[in-house]
Amino acid sequence: MSGNTRPVGLVSVVMPARNAETTIAAQLEALSRQTYPDPWEVVVVLDGSNDGTRELLRHWQRRMPQLRVVESAGARGVNRARNTGCRHARGEFVLVCDADDVVAPGWMEGLVEALRTSPAAGGALERRLLNGPVALAARPPKKADALLDTFGFLPYPAGANCGFHRELWNHLGGFDESYRYGGDDTEFFWRAQLAGHRLAFAPHAVVHYRLRAEVPAIARQFYSYGRSHPKLYRDFAGRGMPSSRLGDAARAWWTLLVHAPHLAGPADRRAPFVAQLALRAGRLVSSARHRRCYL
Repeated sequence: MSGNTRPVGLVSVVMPARNAETTIAAQLEALSRQTYPDPWEVVVVLDGSNDGTRELLRHWQRRMPQLRVVESAGARGVNRARNTGCRHARGEFVLVCDADDVVAPGWMEGLVEALRTSPAAGGALERRLLNGPVALAARPPKKADALLDTFGFLPYPAGANCGFHRELWNHLGGFDESYRYGGDDTEFFWRAQLAGHRLAFAPHAVVHYRLRAEVPAIARQFYSYGRSHPKLYRDFAGRGMPSSRLGDAARAWWTLLVHAPHLAGPADRRAPFVAQLALRAGRLVSSARHRRCYL
């Protein structure tokens, strides 16, 4: 890759992990095969795991001396775990990934290259490798050539594939721990941009992204996503986040009504219907809670 080749010192990878016994070994194996040539460390943050994740990590620490394991104290939540990891990280650049995904060999190198010239960056999410037809029906693959822009406001990277200067994390006061799931990554990178910091897209930093494979798990995830949207609107409407459009919401509910028979169909037909139903239901519930209408 071209660009500034100035050494950056130690790079820290922060990885929250909760009950990740069945997936984290693949992620650690992928990290061990990174093409990045300079020193790096991995900080795995145990976030209330009660399976065999802890014991598995002890085995990996013997294989990866740069792997450290810390505990996230207090209430669980991905942003609390990320903040815990950042406090223990020793690198100038902090990269964040998840314990159930698999980073491509050039992931670390791609993010570091982007962070040489930008205080924060995000990479691309690839959805096909780790997922079957039900998961892909609920969240079809998209062209991964830019940061996410779900709300028509500001772009943002996924928390499963992002990086930032430690100085930026300090300046922003870390991730907002009131966002426990959904909006957790969005709010941090929106605050960064609103504070005047530029984000970069790192196309060579690819993460093979694992989706929920069972319809009930898909429903829970999309319900959580939906519940976060009115909260984001409450926090950012005054800074330019547009409101949802009533017409769009009405059309979405009408489409759900028309396609209600999909509930009796096979899983790959139920999954996208249930995902959108759960998302809209989460928005309704959270709009009432936060007294902000975002449907």
